[in-house]
Amino acid sequence: MPRPSGSARNRSLPPQKRGNRRTPANLKRLKAHIQRLEGFDGTLAEANRQVLPFGIDEIDDRLPGGGLARGALHEVFAADSGIATAFCALLAGRLAKDAENASVLWCERPWTLDAGALYGPALLQFGIDPARLILVRVRRDNDALWAMEEGLRCGQVAAVVGELDDISLTASRRLQLAAEETGVTALSLRSKVDKPPPSAAATRWRLDAVTREKDQPRANHNNDFLNTPPALPGLGAARWQAELFRCRGGTSANWMMEWNDETGDLSVAAEIRNRPPVQVAARLAG
Repeated sequence: MPRPSGSARNRSLPPQKRGNRRTPANLKRLKAHIQRLEGFDGTLAEANRQVLPFGIDEIDDRLPGGGLARGALHEVFAADSGIATAFCALLAGRLAKDAENASVLWCERPWTLDAGALYGPALLQFGIDPARLILVRVRRDNDALWAMEEGLRCGQVAAVVGELDDISLTASRRLQLAAEETGVTALSLRSKVDKPPPSAAATRWRLDAVTREKDQPRANHNNDFLNTPPALPGLGAARWQAELFRCRGGTSANWMMEWNDETGDLSVAAEIRNRPPVQVAARLAG
């Protein structure tokens, strides 16, 4: 009869204590371990770990720390160049408002988004002073990456925006490390792709335009149709669908955002539901 092997596979395991390991202390240690694996190992300065809140609870609750991480790389994919430019300009304008040096470095590639040159006066509504805008026009992605990394390591700008056609995982990691060192936030503006390659960015966004459907007669809770006049073309707040499909330390989600020209801010567009009509006091005729 063969003797049992002395390997660890044939030994009986010692009895294990089955207890409730989901204690607050264990969960805290687990979250800290996950953050270290994802790069947030606590080695950054306190100023570099601050966040930029959107001011919208539905969005800020999904982001770690309640906002967009400063001193990090964030990627924005969009098929519409106007939407992508407005989104990045809004974030860069907020970063410039909070910084002592309100300059913004923008690396522009005219062939990446086919959107033409930036129009300085239009950036005022997003909080970017054209006099404080450092515009760099490049022909290749390598030149844009070099300019972005130099701007991030300089630390004398509030934000760095780069229009890129392609970026490798190594290049994105270099931008992320440069942003962590100085606390300057980097925004990568890219054309929309179905399956984007891996990246070291802290967040990755997809933006899509939302077309307004023509108003049609709708029914109320009494099945009575209410004829509403058709909406005039070109009027109404600008809307776009924003999808946060990757967030280090957070959760993915999507929202329909709306731009308000009067306040110069974003909000989450509320969907209209079938609400009962306004009650009107009954009056006798005659």
